[in-house]
Amino acid sequence: MSATLALAPTARRGHGLMAVYGLLVLIVASIFSAMDRQILVLLGEPMRASLGLSDTLLGLLQGVGVTLFAGLAAVPLGWLADRHGRRQMLAICVLVWAASTAACGLSHSFTTLFISAVGLGIGEAGLAPIVYGLIPEIVPARRRALANGVFALAAIFGAGVGIALSGALVDQLATLRPQLPVVLQSMESWRLAFLAVAAPGPLVAAAVLLMRRHPERADANAESLPRDDERTALAPFARAHGRTMAGLFIGSGLTGVGLAAAGNWAPIVATRTFGAPAVEVGAGIGAAYLAGTAVGAVLGAGGVRVFGRRLGLATPLRVIAVGSLIAAATSALMLWAPDARTLYWLFGAQVAALIAGSVLAPTMLQDMSPAPLRSRVIAIGSTFAIGMGALSPVLVGALSDWMPAASRGLLTAMAGVGAVAFVAGALTILASEKHFVRTVRIVHPELDKKASLPPRRKP
Repeated sequence: MSATLALAPTARRGHGLMAVYGLLVLIVASIFSAMDRQILVLLGEPMRASLGLSDTLLGLLQGVGVTLFAGLAAVPLGWLADRHGRRQMLAICVLVWAASTAACGLSHSFTTLFISAVGLGIGEAGLAPIVYGLIPEIVPARRRALANGVFALAAIFGAGVGIALSGALVDQLATLRPQLPVVLQSMESWRLAFLAVAAPGPLVAAAVLLMRRHPERADANAESLPRDDERTALAPFARAHGRTMAGLFIGSGLTGVGLAAAGNWAPIVATRTFGAPAVEVGAGIGAAYLAGTAVGAVLGAGGVRVFGRRLGLATPLRVIAVGSLIAAATSALMLWAPDARTLYWLFGAQVAALIAGSVLAPTMLQDMSPAPLRSRVIAIGSTFAIGMGALSPVLVGALSDWMPAASRGLLTAMAGVGAVAFVAGALTILASEKHFVRTVRIVHPELDKKASLPPRRKP
């Protein structure tokens, strides 16, 4: 007995280290995903010159080749992850996007480059559904919300790190070329860059396979449930909880429309409307994005403190809705921005409001999803977000063309679409609160603290 008690702290430390290891591996995978995706953007011009591509073909490559197919592949990959193991499917996704990145570097025509970009999008489509399905399995229950927030923030900052590392890599290739094997020295620099960012893929995949489930997780054996169990079938769950899914996914998608409006057009507005040079725009938008992310993380934690005790299970929805309403206000204020610097400040405030809610979104999705369906439900939400967000740039552009240029049409279109989308998203999410709470109480009754409290004694 005493020996067992003595070993218990050691075992807990070991489990804690494995949880930290698993979260770090997922963060590293997200950084390499960002690098592989951003290298396609950074190398667009040398690719265009080398392969004789038009701007339209470059747009098809990045929009349809990567984004569209990522949206289409998310749900099938989520289904495979739920049925055949999330670690295994994530490792396969890493290998697919790494191989596709390398294939981009070896392409000699638009057709092969497009097929490679499709493979890159399909491989990366599984990242969010599988990662947020894995986190509840590798960390203890009391640390799940914290782990979700850490990963979400790390993924956002990791995208910036990925861009910086990709740019540094391209810059250093000329220096490194003499040290490369002879067969690689004659390759164009953009091809070498693709091969370089793809190289760590097998190591990341191996690290994913070494992750282990945390023994304290109540749903650790979820994958061993009988396959004919109703909890493992998506259709019955969707019929029973369709209002929850529709409300949250459509609401989140509308919020994505608002974010895409500013994210895609604010840099162009700063240049076209306010005459800011490209260098200033990049620095201003980048600084606003990073500062907004940091402030948003603090606001998200504060929102949980403010709403947590009073709202209970509905807390994530309320924080997300309040953040969307604040973002709507920042969009409306952009109409009166006198200069580019004010636009950057407003964009940063918008990012902060949205990040405060987005760090809680994974917890919301996990709470409403049965463990055997988790990756599929999250994948459906991702598909809504990608699909609806993809409409935003087109809508803003069409409205801008319809408005007279003298009336700052692009700024008006961007601010108007953003404000309307954010308000609509917030109202849709708020209308889903009671359905969400009902779903969580049915799917994960252990999360309802009120239900687990002993009844009060009468005086």
